[in-house]
Amino acid sequence: PFSRSAVNFNAGCKTATSNIVMATAVMVTLLLLTPLFYYTPLVVLSAIITAAMLGLIDYKAAIHLWKVDKADFIVCIVAFLGVVLRSVEVGLIIA
Repeated sequence: PFSRSAVNFNAGCKTATSNIVMATAVMVTLLLLTPLFYYTPLVVLSAIITAAMLGLIDYKAAIHLWKVDKADFIVCIVAFLGVVLRSVEVGLIIA
């Protein structure tokens, strides 16, 4: 789900119609291109997802937190690490 959100965000989509178009593209990809992905190494697929996810990280907000309130910045970083190293639920509990 996150990689599709990243693609929509990076493409500048604003309406719900983009979700219908994305769902159609995913369906066509799954039906027609899945056999091609079978032989693709998992590390390559992981790199594609990671590259799409990097655009969702708001570095400017973290820098702003650092300048405004160091305690909030630490909570932000610890929550981020909780999500990355454990799970989304752990990151939310920490935050």
